[in-house]
Amino acid sequence: MKKVILVLALAFMSNITFAQGMFDSLEDLDDVSTVVVTKAAFDLLKKFPDAKSEDMKVFNTAKGLEELKVFSTENSSIASKMEAMANAAIKKGNMTQLMRVKDKGSRVKIYIKSTKNKDIVSEVLMFVKSKDSKDDKPSSTIISLIGEINMNELAEIANDYDKKSKE
Repeated sequence: MKKVILVLALAFMSNITFAQGMFDSLEDLDDVSTVVVTKAAFDLLKKFPDAKSEDMKVFNTAKGLEELKVFSTENSSIASKMEAMANAAIKKGNMTQLMRVKDKGSRVKIYIKSTKNKDIVSEVLMFVKSKDSKDDKPSSTIISLIGEINMNELAEIANDYDKKSKE
């Protein structure tokens, strides 16, 4: 019985590692710009006291994050590979589409992985595919957020920015 539990635990851990590390191979490609913010950086945020001002809501929301990864390229073959990787991650992670936007050659798709608490998501995956209208050069970007993300707080931040942009 212990062997069965150990095998199941290892299989589960490999799935977690696969999902989180699915995009890591992009870091080694010369034509891919990469930004990775690790759990250690987000742990530093947790040491700061909660701020109450509107400008600090983003800061407080980020305290629940464990990892942020951004991969971007203008290489069309890598962009196709990135789109396939994003689609595979969406299927493997059983993610739900939150929204999609199409505007002047740009397409944005945002997916979430829900938790039992409907107000909290454990992962947000955004895929952006666009063409620069000046030189018709395609680009693709993957943004992956992993951690405890409160959707109510994100909605509140979005509303605040929307109000400020209309002023």
